[in-house]
Amino acid sequence: MKGIIFSACVVALASSLLAAPPVAKTPAAVDAVVYAKAFTLNESFRYDWSNVPQQVSKGTILVLKVNPILVIPRQLEEPVLYVGTQAAMRLNQGEKSGYVIAVVPGDVDLTKDLVWFGTPGLPGRTDAAHIQNELQKAEKAGIKPLTAAQAKAATDTGGARANMQDMSVLLRDLIANLVEQYSPQENYLAESWRLPVVGQ
Repeated sequence: MKGIIFSACVVALASSLLAAPPVAKTPAAVDAVVYAKAFTLNESFRYDWSNVPQQVSKGTILVLKVNPILVIPRQLEEPVLYVGTQAAMRLNQGEKSGYVIAVVPGDVDLTKDLVWFGTPGLPGRTDAAHIQNELQKAEKAGIKPLTAAQAKAATDTGGARANMQDMSVLLRDLIANLVEQYSPQENYLAESWRLPVVGQ
């Protein structure tokens, strides 16, 4: 299971070794949250996108419309995607489509939790104090949570909570479809998640 999650993230960010234009100014809001769906897993997975890894069995999938310059692959650190008080796990790059698919532990209240890109860094190094500092910067920059209507539109598009066995099934049966719909330039991700899992 760890191998699947690690491989998904490595494949999604492998092109970060390529040269890229200057990093966009941060903090920066996402253009829109177009899809939000809660999920529950029978088997938890290890979430490494913080300085203290945690086991996650409930979370939220988000599809975000973004300024492509924020997600262009880079040799160095990239703007970190935050949702509320957590660094989000990006599952694709999104620089060609302008859409990023991300997973956040726990439930997300889009009318209260900000969604934004913070100072370039590595999500796995974030801690509570760092995120609070980034949140204060975002609020000072005027970044706001969604309106009730915007949040409803995103959750209506996402639909009811998904209940699945584990993260590999979530990637294969749900998130792969989102890649095909919102970021078809990265269909290789969907194909990799649909490969048979060795040993099962």
